[in-house]
Amino acid sequence: MKHIQMFGLLWLVFFLADGNAQKSKDIERRNVAIFLYEGVELLDFSGPAEVFAATSIKTKEDQWTSLFNVYTVAYGTDHIKSQGFVEIIPNYSIEICPTPDIIVIPGGATSKSRKTPEVIDWIRNSSETTEVFLSVCTGAFLLGDAGLLKDQKATTWYGSIERLKETFTDTEVLQNVRFVDNGKIVTTAGVSAGIDGALHVVERLISKDVALETAKYMEYDKWHPNEGYVVGEE
Repeated sequence: MKHIQMFGLLWLVFFLADGNAQKSKDIERRNVAIFLYEGVELLDFSGPAEVFAATSIKTKEDQWTSLFNVYTVAYGTDHIKSQGFVEIIPNYSIEICPTPDIIVIPGGATSKSRKTPEVIDWIRNSSETTEVFLSVCTGAFLLGDAGLLKDQKATTWYGSIERLKETFTDTEVLQNVRFVDNGKIVTTAGVSAGIDGALHVVERLISKDVALETAKYMEYDKWHPNEGYVVGEE
């Protein structure tokens, strides 16, 4: 009788473990589009790209599998130079890229993109299907031009706080925060703060444990979730 009970207990444990484990083919990966342009700030896009590309979980097959499909997208597919010395060939143009679940909009020399109607239209139209926009640094200005910061709270690089306030008067601009989360719209402070914002998105969409594991892998010990501002959690 004891042997039967023990067998039943072992079977139950195995059944529960098997049911809770995920097979790699069952995992739905979110598409992450990293928007690039001439003069884009290097860490603004590479920081969040590293976070999303490195985020993974262990599957039932005891293998690590990524949770995000990360790719670069630009107005065209010509070579782009970042920081004056790194050349990138975008994976896609905005016309043919896979439908993104998350769009990362980094800062840098944004002037030309801000004056390109097709870019602003792509951002605005993508809001119908995109789960999260993540702007870094002055990338917030592109969100504002697309009308996505209206009646939102936002932040940007410390040197552009006043300019953001003056440009988008219907946006409440916050300073001295690493990121601001409105739900669909997440904006971050400058440069390295994009890493914090991306880890926050991972925490929100997946779990805090997974975000911490990603930060550990990156040996990034600067992520302090309470340094961000989440609307509704005041």
